[in-house]
Amino acid sequence: MGLIRNAKAVINGSSVIGTIGGDAGFSGDIVANNEQEEAPAIDATTGRSITGRGTTTKYDYMGLYDLSGRPLYLTLISDVISSSLLSFINTSLPEAKPVPTYHPDYLNAGAVNDINIVKKADVWVTFVSEGAGYYNTLGYYTYPTNDPPATQADIDSIHIMLPNASLSGSGGAMRSGDKVYLGRFNPGVSVGFVLLQNAWSPISRAVNTSAPKFFTHDELNTTETSTSMKRHAVLLYDNVNKLFLTGFEDQTRSTGSSDNDFNDLIFYTSSNPVEAISRESVNPIDKPTDTDADGVTDVYDKFPADPARAYIQYYPAESIWGTLSFEDLWPSTGDYDLNDMVVGYRYKYIKNALNNTVEMYGDYTIRAIGATFINGFGVQLPVASSKVKTVTGQKLIANYISTNANGTEAGQTNAVIIPFDDTRALYPSGGFTNVVDGTTYMYGDTAHVYIGFTTPLTSTELAAGTYNPFLISNQRRGYEVHLAGLKPTDKADKTLLGTMQDNSSTASNKYYLSAQNWPWALSFVEGFDYPAETNNVSEGYLNFLTWAQSGGTQKADWYKDIAGYRNNNYIFHK
Repeated sequence: MGLIRNAKAVINGSSVIGTIGGDAGFSGDIVANNEQEEAPAIDATTGRSITGRGTTTKYDYMGLYDLSGRPLYLTLISDVISSSLLSFINTSLPEAKPVPTYHPDYLNAGAVNDINIVKKADVWVTFVSEGAGYYNTLGYYTYPTNDPPATQADIDSIHIMLPNASLSGSGGAMRSGDKVYLGRFNPGVSVGFVLLQNAWSPISRAVNTSAPKFFTHDELNTTETSTSMKRHAVLLYDNVNKLFLTGFEDQTRSTGSSDNDFNDLIFYTSSNPVEAISRESVNPIDKPTDTDADGVTDVYDKFPADPARAYIQYYPAESIWGTLSFEDLWPSTGDYDLNDMVVGYRYKYIKNALNNTVEMYGDYTIRAIGATFINGFGVQLPVASSKVKTVTGQKLIANYISTNANGTEAGQTNAVIIPFDDTRALYPSGGFTNVVDGTTYMYGDTAHVYIGFTTPLTSTELAAGTYNPFLISNQRRGYEVHLAGLKPTDKADKTLLGTMQDNSSTASNKYYLSAQNWPWALSFVEGFDYPAETNNVSEGYLNFLTWAQSGGTQKADWYKDIAGYRNNNYIFHK
């Protein structure tokens, strides 16, 4: 919380260097716009009492603002957002943690969401952060505490406080701690807030008052069809920092598009005297708890009772599997359909509080078998075998793989894991599978491999992009088929390099490429629509040869389903 989430950056050459955070909110190549624009001004300094309401709501700006929608009427001295407040916010309204699940009490019907003035007081609102993809606008309105508005039309005026409530570097120019003086209010007056969804226009540099609105009054949120979904703001009292924190949810909750974390816009209200705002029926802000004392609060700790574990990370993603596609006749190119073995993979990392990996899981499944050979599959990790404590879950049925006591393959300098040594371990029926159009699509088993480490490994030591997966051809341990440019393992038969169509050269550090730059294996961090049986990959993918012959510099998106890129007659279809 307190950091921009949607940053724009300038690309200098081939790199981007940016820092998110710090006094200015960002630095380096992160960019923002902050020019000036005039708007009608109002006097917000006099005491206000509520005398009545009309039937048509008027909108006004509190003063001038710049071209990014940042007010020019901010107080001269901004607030400093304390680390304690940020920790309270991250505990109370954590990102992507739905309030109905983690803090259902915030949504109780009796919980107060407005600022109720009980003593004459000066009142300020301080911007803290936002986590929205929209250009949201924040306004406020006032009413007699004992006579709240029943409809939107009951509100006399809505005062635009923050025309563009977007952080600097994230579509706006707001900074954490920016503070607005609302005015002096008499007892018996209440202040409500309204978020105008995506109402700021960076083109016209004005607020669209016809935009969808979410109020701190549940009854006014007419865009929601369900009564239980009408709440779009929560109010929390912080007894340490003596302030009232408001968090808004800016998506319609009843449509399923909302993440319900109520932190799309966060600000707080303060007063002088501090006791001028009623605390009655206001929920207290939550304080962080760290049960296992590992430095990660429970709300973010996936293992709150385990000091050795804190986070879970996936590669490519929790719901996305990568794909490896092999030609198994290396060093011959064979029919070059690259479907002899198609493997889906996903990694799950268990990390400690320092973000170092304690253990990992590799899930491997076979998508297709387009070969008469009985092939195996291995992965070389970029760490020594001695750094692995234990490996379990491998499916070894062919008796040609020797393992160390820790489960890694014997005779290897770096840790080599063999998820399966025979495709029949996952597809017992064997034979051609999922490569001939018109046949029944088959689903096989999955090898769930666990790898524990002797000591936690840094992200640099265990970077997923440095793994070296390979096919073992027809149970011949020396026949390894790797991705282009990756070296064979210690167990490979090096005399095969540079024979037949393979143009590998150890002197040139060139591996597993033909003279035409054709690879024997492909890797994707997503799915891949591989060729049907006996169809050369270049027949189905019309830009493949351009990509290969250019060394990957041209048509890097050759495998995408883009008009003119494919001949679907040569690609396998489920």
